[in-house]
Amino acid sequence: MELEARERDGSEVVAGTLRCQCGATYPVEDGTPDLIYPEQLLPSDEEFRQKYERGAEQYDVGLGWLFGSFYEDEETVRQAMIDLLELRPGQKVLEVGCGTGKDSSCITARLGSEGEFYAQDLSAGMVRLAKKRLAGAAVPVEFLLSNAAYLPFADGYFDAVFHFGGLNTFGELSASLSEMTRVVRAGGKVVVGDEGVAPWLREKTFGQILINANPLYRHTPPLEHLPENARDVKLRWILGNAFYLIDYRVGDGPPPVDLDLPIPGKGDSLRSRFERRAGD
Repeated sequence: MELEARERDGSEVVAGTLRCQCGATYPVEDGTPDLIYPEQLLPSDEEFRQKYERGAEQYDVGLGWLFGSFYEDEETVRQAMIDLLELRPGQKVLEVGCGTGKDSSCITARLGSEGEFYAQDLSAGMVRLAKKRLAGAAVPVEFLLSNAAYLPFADGYFDAVFHFGGLNTFGELSASLSEMTRVVRAGGKVVVGDEGVAPWLREKTFGQILINANPLYRHTPPLEHLPENARDVKLRWILGNAFYLIDYRVGDGPPPVDLDLPIPGKGDSLRSRFERRAGD
């Protein structure tokens, strides 16, 4: 893309336009490029974008109440989630749905001045608050508005991707998980999670009270939406077993298996058996 600067603050572009070779243009306001695509979001994406815009200023108050209601220390829980990314100084990390930047602070503290951190969200109000929180970060931070199902990054650019707290609301869940995986190098980590009462608690009074208060607790971990190159997949429940957390390593294609290895004493293979059955 070609950047046309309209206003600068030193070397930083405060306002301008990003122009794609395809003819599409994207505005840059307050130093943040708006790369949201498509222009007309799916109804669920637009609904929650507006919800976060309206509630951005009070969002952290609600989070404090949430962690307190589960008798959990917020900082401890967040640090434990970030541990799963297996970060090292100098790495490149993307947070999808950065919100007000609380998890972002945990991530940037681990990257050092040589690292790169990109904070993405669908809500401009959330990004504005995240910018204030991360103003003193040692690592360079780039903010952007975009749709998780259409991430504007090259394949394998990041060492890790993190997202927590909005997965249940994504209008294109499979595409979003595929995109988060696509932009991570082979061997890198993806960690995602959201509300979802554990199966053994769902029909208990505990689960029913939570689901009655917030229907998002009814969601289940979207394991069926993971891409085929998700490896070493682990599922756990946190925060009173009311939130799920999925972490996996990005593989290079589907799991390695020799589908053509002859089956002892049979003379055929897994592939030939499948093809024979498919032809019946």
